[in-house]
Amino acid sequence: MNSALIRKDVESFQASVKKLSDGVAKASSLWNDPQFSALSAAVGKIAGFSKDLIVNGDRCCASIDRFAKISEERV
Repeated sequence: MNSALIRKDVESFQASVKKLSDGVAKASSLWNDPQFSALSAAVGKIAGFSKDLIVNGDRCCASIDRFAKISEERV
């Protein structure tokens, strides 16, 4: 298994979440109502979960890389 593929997916996911968050932040100056506040809070939760996913993705990639290194040493 190649950790580079996972890293690429995690980076793509991170960029998408950042784009969503930035879009909501830009719109916040235009909208000031309860529904937008709820949307903004939901995006904040998504960003928090995304951080967890990114951290776990990095750990997974590091584990894959260590496993690959160990398996190469044994050959």
